[in-house]
Amino acid sequence: MSYAEYVKHYFTLPDCIIFFVLALVLLAVVYAVFYIYSKGRFKNPRKMQHEFFSLTERFYELIFSGGSIIGFMAAYYLINRFVTAGPFFVFWSSYKDYLLLVFMIISILLNTFCDHVLVKLKRLNKSEMASIRLTGMLYMIIIFCYIKFIYEDNNYDMFITYFLTLMIGRFVYFDASFKDFLNCIKDAAKNIPIMIMGLTFLGLLCLRGYSSAYLLKHNGVITNIFFCHLYIIVAIFILHFVVEAYFSKRKPKKTKKKPIENNEIFVDEVTDLEDF
Repeated sequence: MSYAEYVKHYFTLPDCIIFFVLALVLLAVVYAVFYIYSKGRFKNPRKMQHEFFSLTERFYELIFSGGSIIGFMAAYYLINRFVTAGPFFVFWSSYKDYLLLVFMIISILLNTFCDHVLVKLKRLNKSEMASIRLTGMLYMIIIFCYIKFIYEDNNYDMFITYFLTLMIGRFVYFDASFKDFLNCIKDAAKNIPIMIMGLTFLGLLCLRGYSSAYLLKHNGVITNIFFCHLYIIVAIFILHFVVEAYFSKRKPKKTKKKPIENNEIFVDEVTDLEDF
């Protein structure tokens, strides 16, 4: 299969539309779970809304961090597969191990682009962002375990080694303060349910893709997993603004000052407060 045929397969109608609709539906289910949980935990509309968006943004960051790592691995795999001659092939053959490090840096920049430009994450502080990214590393380890031991593919051992090195470096960073390290681990553990939802989301997309032959096994499991993440990211980009618009319409109106008859004392008057 040539590169053109390879790319064309993933954009064949109606398969790509069906796959994308499935991604939208599954993301809507994720929103519904977060909404029900937040509404059951908080009766105050503002607190409920903050909790809902905090959960959704953690889910976004999990997908963004995982997708950026899988993306550079897929790019490396595709270059190895399709670049087989020419000057770039000579350059790639000589320096591909060093270029893998460059790809890793690009993946970090891509992650930053996704959560600062594509969908701006406004409700997560630095510690929460660090904890969900640490959970994202566990998310990636589980995916690697699937590739290594269930899918039984040994072609990605070098990627796994590079990633584990990156993960150890992250742990060493937190080890500067053992207390901070423990707090980060504790915060990351709270994100485990979100990670399970992300893995379930990914698993259902892969199940649909492989059962319908939309995802081809001989095209490489890394590439297929990357395409699944890509569909999820596009779905997030679309539905995120829909959800934001929905909540902005139901947002409680601000209070205003109403003067008493003597014009000396002011009291708060709530003009409207909708119940979610």
